[in-house]
Amino acid sequence: MKNQMTKRTGLLAALAFAPVVALSACDTMAPGGADAGGGASAGAGWVYPSLGRERPLVIGHRGASGDVPEHTLETYQRALNDGADCIEPDLVMTKDNVLVARHDLYLSTTTNVASKPEFANRKRKTDDAAYEGRNDWWVEDFTLAEIKSLRAVQPFPGRTKVFDGLYQIPTFDEVLMLAKSRLTVASKPVCVYPEAKAPAHHARLGKPDMGDAILAALARHGMAAKGSPVFIQAFEPDFVKAMNAKTELPVVMLIGDQASYNSIMARPDAPFWDGLGPNIGLLFGADGKSSGVVEASHAKGIPVHPWTFRDDQPVNGEAIEVTIKRYLALGIDGFFTDFPITGYRVRNEVTFAP
Repeated sequence: MKNQMTKRTGLLAALAFAPVVALSACDTMAPGGADAGGGASAGAGWVYPSLGRERPLVIGHRGASGDVPEHTLETYQRALNDGADCIEPDLVMTKDNVLVARHDLYLSTTTNVASKPEFANRKRKTDDAAYEGRNDWWVEDFTLAEIKSLRAVQPFPGRTKVFDGLYQIPTFDEVLMLAKSRLTVASKPVCVYPEAKAPAHHARLGKPDMGDAILAALARHGMAAKGSPVFIQAFEPDFVKAMNAKTELPVVMLIGDQASYNSIMARPDAPFWDGLGPNIGLLFGADGKSSGVVEASHAKGIPVHPWTFRDDQPVNGEAIEVTIKRYLALGIDGFFTDFPITGYRVRNEVTFAP
């Protein structure tokens, strides 16, 4: 077992992926995402109490999923052009055990599978209790070649549908190839933030260990070594603990609600993670004051990356800029957003405020 504190010490280097680049009304992006103006450095550390006073990472949630269908190479490109430091591929396994980028185990909401007559007989109910007998098309029933015949669509009502039907579903290897071919707008390596979706479900199907598959893919692209710009995340505590024993890369524990947080913090082996990824609702109490989650995590040297900020889903009717700044002031170390261009702009507004 690795020395956990030694591993966490290296996190400050990982959090330094995000030097600020000025963004104003007159700034433009050069082709390939480079900042045409050359950027600017704020010099001093971040104004809020993040770990090491590092500027928080802007994490493109499923890419720039607010504008382009999620988990496509095109949405990851858009996220990087829009200022994201990290791109986030959710990962599931095909019938032939290839990791592909999908948020869900099923395909109906994010692809055009329902319009494909050749796959009509693949629709079935699941016996997985987590999906309550959902009748759908499941990634695990499709080979990679069949997955590649589908095209992505925008699942969120009210978001543009102009890109529906245009883009393929990428493999994790293709996402990593894209990341290695690019730099952020701050001319830094692209951070990749994969999530293992439902690893216990995949294990029940007799599939290869998802953690091993993720690390093997990272190794193929030279991104598995300590210090690589990678965070690995999951909701399943046993997977997170096992993964943390396998890699020097930071492993992030995702938390969806207060009960889950209370349960995992009560474990005698906690914390066995290097980063915490809580739902944004966990960081403030009903009184509008900090819930103490960020402070407790920071006391153990663990960064906090909450999810998910969405321009089109305001919190209590609050302007998205106000919401993000409120969370930045709390000291978060990064944040997931469906609209990276907004997160990038707001973070820079804080940095360059008089």
